[in-house]
Amino acid sequence: MQIPLLGGSYVTRGIIASAQRCVNLYPEVNRKDCIAPMTLYQRPGLRSLVSPPTPAPGRGLYRSSDGQGWAIIGSNVYNVSPSWTLTQEGSISPYRTNICSMIDNGTTLMIVDGSSNGWQVDLGSHSFSQINDPTGLFVGADKIDYIDTFIIGNQPGTNLFWSSLSNEIRWDPTYIAGKSGYPDPLQSVIVNRHIIYLIGQLKSEIWYNVGGTLFPFAEMTWAYVEHGTVAKYSLAATDINVFWLGQDLAGQGVVFRQQGYKTERISNHALETAIRKMAAGGTISDAVGYCYQQDGHTFYVLNFPSGNQTWAWDEAAGDPTMGWHQRCWTNPTDGSLNRDRVLCHAFFNGTNVGLDWQNGTLYALDLNHFTDDVAGVSGPISCVRTFPHLGRAQIGNGNIVEIDGRRVSYDRLELDVECGLAPLDASGNPAQIGVRMSDDRGRTFGPTVFQSLGAPGEYMTWPLYLRTGISRGRVFEVSWSAAGQVSLNGAWLNGTPEQS
Repeated sequence: MQIPLLGGSYVTRGIIASAQRCVNLYPEVNRKDCIAPMTLYQRPGLRSLVSPPTPAPGRGLYRSSDGQGWAIIGSNVYNVSPSWTLTQEGSISPYRTNICSMIDNGTTLMIVDGSSNGWQVDLGSHSFSQINDPTGLFVGADKIDYIDTFIIGNQPGTNLFWSSLSNEIRWDPTYIAGKSGYPDPLQSVIVNRHIIYLIGQLKSEIWYNVGGTLFPFAEMTWAYVEHGTVAKYSLAATDINVFWLGQDLAGQGVVFRQQGYKTERISNHALETAIRKMAAGGTISDAVGYCYQQDGHTFYVLNFPSGNQTWAWDEAAGDPTMGWHQRCWTNPTDGSLNRDRVLCHAFFNGTNVGLDWQNGTLYALDLNHFTDDVAGVSGPISCVRTFPHLGRAQIGNGNIVEIDGRRVSYDRLELDVECGLAPLDASGNPAQIGVRMSDDRGRTFGPTVFQSLGAPGEYMTWPLYLRTGISRGRVFEVSWSAAGQVSLNGAWLNGTPEQS
């Protein structure tokens, strides 16, 4: 009997429904004539590009409109050359640890860090300076964006947002407006599809450019969003989608996707359970989101620093119950799984670039690189996929029968996995894949039993597990940390239902 693996992670509040972990693997839908409906692929490895002279937390990454790369690491602002050289252009002070936002108007790059200060860099000469507004109107921002020659930003701690003058880093007293539909603070702003989204703490508004003489923008009074955000840095956009971690008058912890005037919940009950537990154990207000596209998959990646978890939504999957997987960095010292190293992303120099939240290293998100190169150590990527609860079994004559709650004698488990592409280890042995089993429906697991993934070129290796015992409610889990491509379709299983 074939056991296909449909979708990503789905560990429900009561694991009697589902205990399916999916770590560092994302599903891709196959053609209808393929042997499996979905195949699981490893997330990109982190190939180190350049590290700052002094390690410091990564705080912002940006591609300017002329194609240049920019990184904020600690308090330093760096230009990133096409050969991956970091050149410090200036420093922002006083030093803060929060996320920075960058945008440019074609000639000048503007930087804010949530304080009352701001900075600017001439894109041609790279001259750096702190913004000095003699009118006193500029009060900083948490987030800035660009629309129709104007730079806009929220006014921290208020329900107001401001706009610069057209094509200038200057301000006018009339170029300030407020989110007035509900008196909650404005948390962030973002532009998508030529629309301005003002994301509040509890409710949000949609504005657009009406070409007004006193103020260019006005609210779309016929469109409104009945949700805000609990984490202002979770806001991210790509294509026609805006994503954020939600909060409203009814509760918090739902992930939303905005498409034009349409707001949709894209999180599922299993993910929302994980978010609720993180909130109960600390906070989710420090969550940070970013988007990137690779091989036609558009990902929204949501990092929870306090919760030490990273979750990724694959827009290509489309279904909230199937489109989420967990991303982890494996600590090579103790083997523990922790949140992903990448805090933010930008695409420049023809590369998907990620910035390390701890040491400021720039990585290439490389699908042909099968390790995470962190702090000079090339560490493994731990891939884990738990199988669904089994309700059917294939007996010796080939017939598939319903288990109906009975115990099953498991005769044969054969993994449908790609083999022969991982290099030999330091001892000259082939990479291994492990299976462990739970006989209490995923609550606890036994020891991991390993099989070979084949030496390089041994493509027809088939990891096989025979006579694994009798159980009711068994759950299988497969895992590996191979430094080469390993793709997973699922497994074939033969078992005989017992009488009780």
